[in-house]
Amino acid sequence: MEIIKRKISLDEYTSRKKDNWGQITATTFSLNVFFTQNGYDMGIGTETSFIVKNNLDIVPSVFYEKAPNGKLLTKLAGSDFKFKDGTRTSVPINSKVPNTRNPNKITGDYYISGGPVTGLTEDRLDVVTSYSNTDPYQIDIDIDKSLDIDYQGTPYNNTIRVKSNDDLNPITYLIDGDDTEPSDLSKPEVTKGVYYVTKTDETRTVLSQEYGVSNIPFTEMYYNSEGFNQTNVELNATTKEEYLFGITSTPTVFSDLFIDRGRTTVLQSHMQLGEIKNMEDLINYGNGFYNL
Repeated sequence: MEIIKRKISLDEYTSRKKDNWGQITATTFSLNVFFTQNGYDMGIGTETSFIVKNNLDIVPSVFYEKAPNGKLLTKLAGSDFKFKDGTRTSVPINSKVPNTRNPNKITGDYYISGGPVTGLTEDRLDVVTSYSNTDPYQIDIDIDKSLDIDYQGTPYNNTIRVKSNDDLNPITYLIDGDDTEPSDLSKPEVTKGVYYVTKTDETRTVLSQEYGVSNIPFTEMYYNSEGFNQTNVELNATTKEEYLFGITSTPTVFSDLFIDRGRTTVLQSHMQLGEIKNMEDLINYGNGFYNL
């Protein structure tokens, strides 16, 4: 505990009236108290690949010893833990506890299919504008096109194009989606990319800190989320290694260093003479190194 003493002026709390001159009139005093706290980051963790429990007869002590990079029993030598003698924790197969990982599940059990996402946004007409002065929004003309592969490994033609244009009321366009979608423009259902429907004759009011209140074209967007899949879900155990305690970021190795030693080659004789300033230094250097 630290005791901090402060002096405050009582002048503003003291009466200056004739009948009670010099008396304290305040009933309470307000003091600012500053609280500080020191926190220490435990550092980054190491992700260890999760090994599926596919053999119910396996002895945990053997399992931990054979696990990749696992030397748990060696580290815990001399300590008494239940799992070392074969005791296992009973975890329900269909556990609903969110903080408990079921040992019988694999990574795929945590995948969740995505679904349609709709909303209102700003228009992206500048993305689908062509170089034509007379017809800048040309239907089914690829502004950009590439052959991509989705997260399931299925190839598709990634495109940016206008799908329909009724004098901009409305205009529909697809950005980074499959060139075959949507098959029915009246049902803007897409599996890839974002589908926009912009109506320039309708506006909606938005408020932003940068521009304040403004009116923008009414634009709907349709998108199909990919959900949780193999590209964004990993099943790893986060462990702490002793030498990484307090290390909050991955070390960076700079392997392209260049050392400029000047125009003169650094030889031993040059370095020695660089430490000699006068005759006394020359005589005493290295306890008689030079034979004078």
